Amino acid sequence: MNSTAQRTATIRVFGAIAYGEWKAYDNAKREAESTTDEAERKALRQIAAEELRHHKGFLRALERLGADPERAMRPYRKALDTYHGASTGDAVEEAMWSYLGEGIADDLLQWLRLVVDDETKAFIDSVIADEVEHEARAARMLRDLIAVTPHGRLRAGRASRTMLLRMARSGGSGGLPLLAFLQIGRAPELIGGLISGANGRLRKVGLGPLGVPLPAAFAA
Repeated sequence: MNSTAQRTATIRVFGAIAYGEWKAYDNAKREAESTTDEAERKALRQIAAEELRHHKGFLRALERLGADPERAMRPYRKALDTYHGASTGDAVEEAMWSYLGEGIADDLLQWLRLVVDDETKAFIDSVIADEVEHEARAARMLRDLIAVTPHGRLRAGRASRTMLLRMARSGGSGGLPLLAFLQIGRAPELIGGLISGANGRLRKVGLGPLGVPLPAAFAA
């Protein structure tokens, strides 16, 4: 890939991430405003502040590339608004989507840090440090919910499959964020990392590939 094509692909990736971070900030902020639990409100406000920092950092990264941040984010607005806007009202499903969503974001960032300049890599490392904590929180909430919900693992497995469909359908307009990452190159490495990451996270909550519940002896 020549330097112009690489720059264009990187702008698309940063645009997708920047808008994704904005949605994460907005979601955490709204959840903080709606909860009546003070400890939960404090935790969500902290998450919102971190997501806003990430968003602003990727805006600056776009500006360093000479890109217009609003224009770079525009192709992904519809897809990410659709994905984040859908809700079934099912607590297990929402918790699973949050858990896997955080995990996918972590995997994409881990891969991205391998193909960017040193300044951007240092910033991404600081984002990953925050996101690891966000993922751990989502994992705890999901495990706790599975434990007290009848047929919890079956419902969680079903939720993991519907999440993938939800992601695919949200990108029907052509603005699927993953496509931006694939345009940078090293696609087999990226796809392999995402599949391995998803399977590892499912195992941590007692599920195998495709969300099939594992016997207790094989669950992590």
